[in-house]
Amino acid sequence: MIATLSTTALSIPASSVDWNSTLNDPHALAGLLRKRKLLGYGAFGVVYKVSDAAVKIGCVDENEPIIQQWVYETHALALPVWGYQQEVILPRIMTREVCPRHGYPSDLWTPTSVNCHCGEALAALVMPVAETPDMLLLENSEAEQIWQTVYDSVLDKFSVSLDLHWRNMISLAAQGRLLVCDFGDTNSKLVELW
Repeated sequence: MIATLSTTALSIPASSVDWNSTLNDPHALAGLLRKRKLLGYGAFGVVYKVSDAAVKIGCVDENEPIIQQWVYETHALALPVWGYQQEVILPRIMTREVCPRHGYPSDLWTPTSVNCHCGEALAALVMPVAETPDMLLLENSEAEQIWQTVYDSVLDKFSVSLDLHWRNMISLAAQGRLLVCDFGDTNSKLVELW
């Protein structure tokens, strides 16, 4: 079953936005961000729906998009990366929302355990929008096989141990697919600055 999933390409239409150019254009990006919709947040970032994309803003190490794109191309078990920039100039209101001290609270942090990032340029990773999978899908052996395949291959190729838990799985409901998300390395030096 996993061999079939891992070799079946994902059918995802291209974005209507040139995200690599947009991430380098503060004015164009600010215009798109005005219509953002919160999709979720975790310990190291916030994910918004912006136009036709999911944009993760916060602590996104430069290896995360490389790993994600490799898993997409090699196993078809991740979303493609549409854009990435390590230091994106954002509207101040966005940096406050994403700030681990002042923005969306993660239950992993206390206000004094993280740095304030209000007003700073932050990393942004852009990919297609996916859905939170039905919990019943996550409880089957297929989900565990997907995790194990991705975990083992990423550890072997990049020496990165992925954070395995149900919140790091997404779904392409129209295709009946479970995918892995969040390829950040919690041992990264960037994490220490968060």
